Amino acid sequence: MVRKMRKQEHIELYLETFDKKKRNFFDDFKFVHNSLPETDIKEINIETTLFNRIKIRSPFFINAITGGTLESKEINKVIAHIAKEMEIPMAVGSQYITLEDESTADSFKIARQVNPDGIIFANAGAMISVESANKMIDMVEADALQIHLNVPQEVMMDEGDRCFKGYIANIEKLVAKLKLPIIVKEVGFGISGETAKILADIGVHAIDIGGKGGTNFIEIENKRSDKDPNNIFLEWGIPTGVSLVECIKSVPNKIDIIASGGIWDGLSVAKALSIGAKAVGIAGLILYLLIKEGKDKLINTLKNIENELIISMLMLGSKNINELKKCPIIITGESKEWLELRGYEVYSYARR
Repeated sequence: MVRKMRKQEHIELYLETFDKKKRNFFDDFKFVHNSLPETDIKEINIETTLFNRIKIRSPFFINAITGGTLESKEINKVIAHIAKEMEIPMAVGSQYITLEDESTADSFKIARQVNPDGIIFANAGAMISVESANKMIDMVEADALQIHLNVPQEVMMDEGDRCFKGYIANIEKLVAKLKLPIIVKEVGFGISGETAKILADIGVHAIDIGGKGGTNFIEIENKRSDKDPNNIFLEWGIPTGVSLVECIKSVPNKIDIIASGGIWDGLSVAKALSIGAKAVGIAGLILYLLIKEGKDKLINTLKNIENELIISMLMLGSKNINELKKCPIIITGESKEWLELRGYEVYSYARR
């Protein structure tokens, strides 16, 4: 019951804290305009491939949002319809609640029922057992499993975990025992280059960086527990753009890197793909638009994001994502300072 109430509170508090002006640092990333693109918009192909096996029509997808309550069942139902219409993947929210209350499974199963041929990611915590993970995978007939990392959120919850030992060994076991791709996903605090190397070494198939700039679960848990609004940890995390460069530079071409964390327009999607992301996850914006403005507005926004991506590629002379990754992009400001202090050179992006 506590977990079910918490999931409902998370939805309500996210809507209260939603702010598209939150900074993911992508304003520090600027493309070099191409005045002679020699490209026809009809030639542009935005397909991408994940895990060297799953081809997706468009390089962004609906990231993990919710599940486990009556309202979240309706949310997942509508999102599944949208994913089907847009031909993009979707991830369900954490399915851990189904281990406590089997009746909540329908709020996740609905995604596969609505979209029987779509690409769906299951979702579990880092200490999930192989047996339980398989149940969650079977529940939605998943194409991949997201393992979420949410240490700051747990620490801020009065009822949250305080021991995080054993994560690496358990994720390594899941990779070895499960028969589908494993994505390790942060929930809004970014993944560092050092962490990316560890995850690559234990064999995960993809990292979803979940950078600072989108949903802030410290802020949400702070409000939920009615704590000091001036919590000193509200700005904790690695900004999305910075985290993306750290991971791309640390594990080049070893595993897929997925960008997420406050990426809410097609130009930002283009920047993330150009830096090296294989795909982009969007969650918070989708939840906000669905509840506040409705399904039609959400679909139109997603179509606009796709169109903005295509226009960005057209102006850069990129016919596909591989060509987009060769376009010069300038990294300035705090992002440049952060990355250089951390030992990541940024000049090669500007001179491609």
